[in-house]
Amino acid sequence: MSGLFLTTDELTELTGFKQTAGHVRWLERNRWRFALTRSQQPRVARAYFLHRMGLPASHGASAGTSAAEQAAAQEEPDFSALDRF
Repeated sequence: MSGLFLTTDELTELTGFKQTAGHVRWLERNRWRFALTRSQQPRVARAYFLHRMGLPASHGASAGTSAAEQAAAQEEPDFSALDRF
């Protein structure tokens, strides 16, 4: 997954509909926030999708984020430091 918005294939997987009208109906019925393009194509922000699906924002980290930065963000903190107090 990459990009600011879900792709048409991802919308199809989310909604279960292949046609744009079905995507829009499903999104409205399930109270998802979306915008329509000039050609009436629905656009769902990837960050909003991750939020609605209960995933952390780092799950959809951008391609510009290095693997080391992603791993560092997922490391567990050093709780042994709390024993010193």
